[in-house]
Amino acid sequence: MTWAKELGAHVVGTETAYPRLNWELRKQWKPFMMDSILRGVEEAVRVDMPLAIEPVCWHPLENLETTMEVLEKVGDAAHLRIIFDASNLLKHPEKTFQGAYWTQWLEAVGDFVDVMHIKDFSLDGRKIYQPEALGAGVMDYTAISRWLEKQKREIYLLREEMNLLFAKEDIAFMRSLGGPDFSGKRRE
Repeated sequence: MTWAKELGAHVVGTETAYPRLNWELRKQWKPFMMDSILRGVEEAVRVDMPLAIEPVCWHPLENLETTMEVLEKVGDAAHLRIIFDASNLLKHPEKTFQGAYWTQWLEAVGDFVDVMHIKDFSLDGRKIYQPEALGAGVMDYTAISRWLEKQKREIYLLREEMNLLFAKEDIAFMRSLGGPDFSGKRRE
């Protein structure tokens, strides 16, 4: 983390796994994740720079309950922060009322969010993930946009899985996040 601070970074981020883990493996990896986060926060305190963790539904930090458990166990909001990637938390897009889901997440952990990954996707006929232009997939950013509009602090929005063919439209979409006229879907 020292090198990141020297380069002028405001936060160092990490996920709690790389592969897609089934339920059994997520439970097996959870103690290792907790240990890793605690050691990471020790280093964050030493260099006085926040560590941001990213909840992902197929990783050990898989849901709101586990995320709250980690935040409470660490108990150091100055050195443990959140990367909020809504698309990585949307396990069943066809069954999830996103407005309530994102509101619940952001009411619980919003004070810890310093970074948001912004992306969109669709699922093909075989339920295979396909990156999409912002607003063209299953993601509904309306509740997230309302939350961003109320923030009185800087939050970094990072576009992931970008396709340069849609860069101009994606930039406009991201600029509209947090604005009063945001509709949650791409304007044609």
